[in-house]
Amino acid sequence: MKNSRIISVLILLVALTSCDITPVGVGVWEISIETDAGNQNSTWTITDRPDLIISGATDILIEEIDLAGSRITWSTDALDFSNSSPAERVNFRGTVDGNRMAGTVFTQQGNYTVNGTRQ
Repeated sequence: MKNSRIISVLILLVALTSCDITPVGVGVWEISIETDAGNQNSTWTITDRPDLIISGATDILIEEIDLAGSRITWSTDALDFSNSSPAERVNFRGTVDGNRMAGTVFTQQGNYTVNGTRQ
């Protein structure tokens, strides 16, 4: 009886391991970033590769992205969100709750609140 339970658990683990589970952050998001210069709007397309394309005034491809449960983090060398001058490094930490995303973009010029809605 005990051996059959162990075998059943192992079979279940193997089955679950072979499943492709799409992270909750995957999708197209309408994003608003609150900056000192006003709200900056863009579209974020997150894939399960994972990568992120930020579409706005210019397109930025971000490959340093981590999707873990409802958490999203990414880093890139990109433009400063407040005045379009080069920034050293931009980082994002956020969470997804259903069709809403919230988080913070961290730059050397300041930290900015991010809100998004899944399209």
